[in-house]
Amino acid sequence: MSFADRLAAAVDTRQSQIVLGLDPDPARIGPGAAAAESFCLDVIASAGPACVAAKPQLACFERFGADGVRAFEVVAQAAADAGLVVIADAKRGDIDATARAYADALLRGPVDALTVNPMLGHDSVEPFIIRACETGRGLFILVRTSNPGAADLQDLPLADGRMWHEAVADLVATWGASSVGDAGLSAIGAVVGATVPGRIEALRARMPNQVFLLPGVGAQGGRPDELGPAFGGRAAGALVSASRSIIYADDPARAASTLRETVWAAWASTS
Repeated sequence: MSFADRLAAAVDTRQSQIVLGLDPDPARIGPGAAAAESFCLDVIASAGPACVAAKPQLACFERFGADGVRAFEVVAQAAADAGLVVIADAKRGDIDATARAYADALLRGPVDALTVNPMLGHDSVEPFIIRACETGRGLFILVRTSNPGAADLQDLPLADGRMWHEAVADLVATWGASSVGDAGLSAIGAVVGATVPGRIEALRARMPNQVFLLPGVGAQGGRPDELGPAFGGRAAGALVSASRSIIYADDPARAASTLRETVWAAWASTS
């Protein structure tokens, strides 16, 4: 079964489109890889049942060196064992030879999908696409990100009238065309910030078969009730990622469950 079809089945089974962002901050949980690992395992146990996926941020583990990499592996496996789709948030992107090494390193084991930066163009993305499709995994390619500085480059107008991120969206749709599964969704998805809801409908029109990974809800100010157009008529058409608003909540389980209900309602209102 393709990545997108497995994801669609998981969304249907768990009745959730929530991605649990795992970004352990030493300033809040204490220093060291062991603290990050323990914290994330506790969050997976409490908030995981309300989510469909987990998204550990590699940088938050790699800061601790080899111990951190081992902690990432433990956390990723724990998320998989809990029935969650595992998205490694790495945003890798480099020349083709290096991209192949990144793809081999990260698209394996418990990892189901990887975030990828397309800034270097098609030859830097192709090794990730090949590896993902060969192994039944997926990608989420940065299209229009959630951070304030995204507008500096991603909203620049091009000579043909498109904005830079719209040109990327058109490429992502092309790159993902051959991996569309039975659910009508491609294994090659797109990262689209929930902080720019005004862009979502137009990007959905450009990428009708892509799963949208929507960061920016919660601490960054994105509102779930504005995300309806992202789903494109499919429950698994969009995944809403939340990190700080869940993992540092007084009750992570309740925070995740509340967000699940809100997002599911946003999807249902468009179906």
